Amino acid sequence: MQHLLFLGLFLLALMIGWYLGRREAIKVGVMLQPHGSAVDKQYFIGLNYLLNEQPDEAIETFIRALEVNPETVETHIAIGKLFCQRGDVERAIKVHQNLLARPNLTRQQADSVQLELARDYLVVGLDQRAERLLQELITARSPLRAAAMTELVKVHERGHDWAEAITVGQLLVREQPDFAIPLAHYHCEQARVPLQRAEWPLARRLLLQALKIDRQCIRAILLLAELEHQAERPVECAKWLQRLVAEGADFVPQVLSLAYWCKDNGSLDLMSYLDRVLAVAPQPPVAVVLAKARELRRQDENAALHFVQSFARRQPSLVLLRYLMTLPVVDSEARELEHQVVADLVESGHAYRCHSCGFAARELHWQCPTCHQWSGLRPMPDKHLPDTALSSQGN
Repeated sequence: MQHLLFLGLFLLALMIGWYLGRREAIKVGVMLQPHGSAVDKQYFIGLNYLLNEQPDEAIETFIRALEVNPETVETHIAIGKLFCQRGDVERAIKVHQNLLARPNLTRQQADSVQLELARDYLVVGLDQRAERLLQELITARSPLRAAAMTELVKVHERGHDWAEAITVGQLLVREQPDFAIPLAHYHCEQARVPLQRAEWPLARRLLLQALKIDRQCIRAILLLAELEHQAERPVECAKWLQRLVAEGADFVPQVLSLAYWCKDNGSLDLMSYLDRVLAVAPQPPVAVVLAKARELRRQDENAALHFVQSFARRQPSLVLLRYLMTLPVVDSEARELEHQVVADLVESGHAYRCHSCGFAARELHWQCPTCHQWSGLRPMPDKHLPDTALSSQGN
């Protein structure tokens, strides 16, 4: 059904383009009016191919019949796009190259064709050719400059050339403020090497720049907390842990080990910190609930039990149930079996889910592998997450 719809729409587009091209040619005196012309014959030959379910031959015939002039350029561009969408990128490139070679295109039409040709090149991995065409559009301050920068930054992103991606992204964010989120991630990506080399001042500067661009960049906050931990600065680490509660309390389980470290160094009141997280988070992370339960259990086991039970009633969770099963009971053999079953269910699930496309993963990816949105994955509130920011996936 979709195939027939595609052919019908394609035929309609070609017919309109053919008609406009013919009308324009007659208007300027290039073509005469009578029936039976070569163009008419080509058109009916193409229609015959289409009716005989020979779409490739039909398309080739229609293209030959369709005159290229200012009124049919958009139709030719659409034809190239259709080729590309069908996976026939080589034909799409030929259509767009042929158009770009025409001397009678307006500036806007030439820019549109050049942008589509660059996109064709990107599909087949000819990044250098695409980059050259896109740079020309940007340098010439084309009306399609923002679209060209969007495509160019993808080239640098795919090549992990974060310095160039930042250079282009700084221009693009002026026209598209929402691009601040990917741009902040580019700075975080650039900081990964100095972090691994323990070059703290450089890494800190890049991560602070990421927060300057996007003050809600969770990744930068996590990495800054980890950085200050590695640099043995517990007061600064605690500051970033507090910032994390304000910007993304559901990510606190990622840094619980840092919270314990800050507590041991006297820079964080752990119980107050956990209470703040539980008060701020729309759906309190189970790991934070368990962390507070452990703190309570050191003083009063019954208090810990009642605290977890109250949360389990409001927010049922296999993780909380498993914790309750660790407490002393009479029928230990039956509880041990239940504990094992529940533990298996807990460990088999995913810990993160993309709020944009629904992709689920066991590990944290800062760029969703499915829809490629930055900061798309969020922790699932009923999972006990790993607690190190540097071990998460780069993209």
